[in-house]
Amino acid sequence: MSAPPPAPARSLRPSWPVAVPVIIALGYAVGHLGWYLGTPLGQVPVLDEHENLGLAEAITGGTLPAEPFYRAPGYALLLALLRALGVTAGGLFPAALALGAMLHALNAGLIARLARGWLGDRAALAAGLLAALHPVFVHYATQALDATPALMLFLLGLNFLATATSARGGAWAWLGASGCWAAAALMRPNYLLVWIALPLLAWMTKSTSPTSRRMLASLGGAVLFLALAGWQWRVSGAPRFLPTQGAYNFWAANRPGAHGRYYVQSLSLSSALAGQNPTRAESLLLFSQETSRDGADLDAANAYWSGRSRTEIISRPAAWIGRLAQKTYALVNNWEQYNNKTFAFHQERSPWLRWNPLCWGVLFVFGIAGAVRLRAAERRAASLLGGITAIVAVSVVLFFVSARFRLPLAALLCVPAGAALAHPIAIFHALTPAQRGFLALGLLGAGLLTFSTFDGVRDTRPFIQDHLLIARAAQVVGDDAATWTEATAALALDPTRSNAAEFIVTSGFNRQLLAPLSPSELAAWRVGAGRLLAAPDYAAPAARVIAAMAIRDAVALRALARAPVPTNQDALGALVLLLAADSAETARLREAALTDGSTLFLMARQAIDPETFEAWAHTHKPPGWSKSLASARLRIFPPLSPTR
Repeated sequence: MSAPPPAPARSLRPSWPVAVPVIIALGYAVGHLGWYLGTPLGQVPVLDEHENLGLAEAITGGTLPAEPFYRAPGYALLLALLRALGVTAGGLFPAALALGAMLHALNAGLIARLARGWLGDRAALAAGLLAALHPVFVHYATQALDATPALMLFLLGLNFLATATSARGGAWAWLGASGCWAAAALMRPNYLLVWIALPLLAWMTKSTSPTSRRMLASLGGAVLFLALAGWQWRVSGAPRFLPTQGAYNFWAANRPGAHGRYYVQSLSLSSALAGQNPTRAESLLLFSQETSRDGADLDAANAYWSGRSRTEIISRPAAWIGRLAQKTYALVNNWEQYNNKTFAFHQERSPWLRWNPLCWGVLFVFGIAGAVRLRAAERRAASLLGGITAIVAVSVVLFFVSARFRLPLAALLCVPAGAALAHPIAIFHALTPAQRGFLALGLLGAGLLTFSTFDGVRDTRPFIQDHLLIARAAQVVGDDAATWTEATAALALDPTRSNAAEFIVTSGFNRQLLAPLSPSELAAWRVGAGRLLAAPDYAAPAARVIAAMAIRDAVALRALARAPVPTNQDALGALVLLLAADSAETARLREAALTDGSTLFLMARQAIDPETFEAWAHTHKPPGWSKSLASARLRIFPPLSPTR
């Protein structure tokens, strides 16, 4: 039996085993962030990032809608605090990314500190470095998402809990753990279950402080929930302390046919709804379709989805347990499931992440081995860490097991995995020969389980979403080459994707303003245009006009000309300039307004000789037509460089 760690290792004073991982974590995250800020996704907030920033601006400006929060507001509150400290609206996104990099370093320090208190300096250094260098942590830290700040609060609470359950623990430590975990749940509700378990842990823990005091302190975080409930009451008239998206999320993760690895939309949303939270939009649309009731009644919809979930579980318990088993396998598997972005896709593109072999599977296997060492050195700590890990795992498996959801489990695994790396010989010395054999078999089984590819767990289908996400961000920043490349890759994966075709049509058009496309590119541009026109209800009117021009389809052009709507006017006004069409069909379109700065305005400016164009513009007096092309801003598509 190995000797317990020396007394100095149990001191929680900051020292080099904690400081080194913090410094390395910060350097690694900042290095990756420096590269990431030069990419379209590092300049344009997308999906949940966009929603978080919008909610933060609404909080800052006092323009929150009079309704309960659909998503947890904790992270948006943090961003609003940055605004209150002087960060501008335009600087909030890069500030959020920089904050995430700093919090990643803090998380590495908290993990090292936890391991140091239980296992000594060597294990602390190893655990901290595993956290500092874990590429998934860095990937999520450099996004404007709630994952890293919530993980920081969870780990800080766990450090408080480690003190609370030690011989010197007091009520203040239980209060600290409760406050941190309540705050984490206000950012990510899947931490709620560990907060609920705190009173039970306080009751079970043997300590010199009175049990009643410990249990009361463990409920101290309820003050934060009450404060949020009061805030929501003031905003919406409904005193709620949790977001309202949980009911549909639970149904979507557990409904018949769902794999539960990540959220999958079952409806194709219109462009107007696509800009909103897609989960909310889909839940209300499906509720309206299935019940013929008002789709705007969120309370009724949530009650409906809660009832559907209960009915499904009660009527088909075996099927539900089977889905939980599928999700459990995906949870322990090495593949990082899609969540807004697919980690493997973006890891391959980052020069800072692609070389890094550290992964969930490594943490999982070494974590199992290190649990033996932790149990031998600190039986109480092993029980505590195992119990918290089980609670977090249950909260994840009940919903989705995507990469962002299992981050706290990866953080928890760093502690025993660090012990395994720091004390590999001590692990086997603590076991009998028979126990060593069982451990070897267990590690072999864990390795086969985590690195296997059963049940389609290595799912690359979301890669198309990653291509489209980059294409959209590249379009916003005016990188037409990247928009074209990513949209072409997406269309190769799924030739039916109209949004990919639209990106190809618009970026190809913008590129032609600077230089002619090659013959192969011109052919691809026309193929994309044909696919876009095959979806009559999709895309902005101007994009459809450009698509019709690309393939010189007179029938399509005339159909567009015969059925203009107000949003078509700019595009159709420019179309008149560029087509030698029948004057009887286009006469009324010649009076359409042409706004300086639209993509078709620039195209018209380049295609028509200057004298003719100036004469036409002077006659029709489009607003702002005299501005220089260099200062023009596109109204529909991103800004272009000055034309040739």
